[in-house]
Amino acid sequence: MDFSYSTEQELFRQSMREWVVKNLEPRAREIDNGEVGIPKEVISGLVDLGVFGMSIPEEYGGNAIPGEEPIYGMIAIQEIARGDLSMSTSVYTLLTAGWAYIVNRFGTRQLKEEVLPRVARGEIFVGASLTEPGGGSDLANIKTRATKSSGGYVVNGEKAYISGVKECERLGWPSGHCTLVSTDPDKGYRGQTYLFVPANSPGMSYSVYEDMGRMGLSTGGVVYRDVEVPEYCLLGEEGRGFYHLMQSFNLGRLLVVSACTGAIERGLEISAEYCKQRHTFGRPLIKNEAISFEMVNDWMQFDLLKLNVQRAAWMIAHESQNPGSISYTDINKTIATCKCLAPTLGHDVARHGMIYHGAFGYTKETPLEMMLRGIMSYEVGAEGGLNVMRGIIARDLWGDVASPFKSQGGHYG
Repeated sequence: MDFSYSTEQELFRQSMREWVVKNLEPRAREIDNGEVGIPKEVISGLVDLGVFGMSIPEEYGGNAIPGEEPIYGMIAIQEIARGDLSMSTSVYTLLTAGWAYIVNRFGTRQLKEEVLPRVARGEIFVGASLTEPGGGSDLANIKTRATKSSGGYVVNGEKAYISGVKECERLGWPSGHCTLVSTDPDKGYRGQTYLFVPANSPGMSYSVYEDMGRMGLSTGGVVYRDVEVPEYCLLGEEGRGFYHLMQSFNLGRLLVVSACTGAIERGLEISAEYCKQRHTFGRPLIKNEAISFEMVNDWMQFDLLKLNVQRAAWMIAHESQNPGSISYTDINKTIATCKCLAPTLGHDVARHGMIYHGAFGYTKETPLEMMLRGIMSYEVGAEGGLNVMRGIIARDLWGDVASPFKSQGGHYG
């Protein structure tokens, strides 16, 4: 088991680092102001680096290397998050690239031909529409309904806390969201179906929430009123949507954790740089063991976390090329562990760094406050809340008797 990067992967990482430092980091505050979204120049630069095509096969205009998509995705998102600590650019990228991977995996040929080349060129946004107002992680009990029609499906319902609603409204088709709907409510999660719902379909309406962070990417709600979705927008098999979604989550969580580790690494660097330069009582701050030892504790946790993230990427990649070689429960446990630990560590690193900076840390002159606001989105629940991750680990360690989901009639993870 070798987690070291190949020559090509290391060259890609270096190219990403150089571009991010020069082109993204200087614009992070502008992105966080929430007025421009992700600038076109940033999107174009990421396209030139091949980031949006890294999960898309060559036949659809991408540059994916079969079996290495999770590793390249991890590298790219880590580097992007280092440059934009608000998390806006990394989240925009991981959603579009990650859910395009799902479109490629489960989509019909017509859907892939219409969506994937535009993703690779950075022209559209692709996301997921899962959460509903009445329940966050309880996906087995969603209320959004889809009924069969002569040309596909008619969708009615409401989703909440969905990323990219403004982007979809602005960019239009073939932007869209991978949406979980119920096609046979009597069967519970066994009657759910996965659809790619095109942006701005007649009968759809968007609302936008005012979040505390991640200002460069919108979050909001979607209402579906008799929205007609063409049959070729079916993802996978009807009635297998819940299972397809569960297979999707591990990659999505890997990319989320990659964003956290990139931000953590840069946050630790910022704190160390400041504490070495700032002198009080005749010596640099970093000489104060209350500071340096806390930073060491954070760094040790980060070092262990980053290795586990690389392990997780390897597990997904290896299993994709060798089906059955690694059990899904082992992958679930590894990914859930990373997803549970990374946001909290990121929060701590940002908060500790702000305290080291003193009053300066409470201003917008330091990017650590952007990091604190942005990374909290992953503490409160994006891609699964922290206690949901603990529930997944308990279930996969000790069986259904320990599952907090099935004991309540639900099903998750």
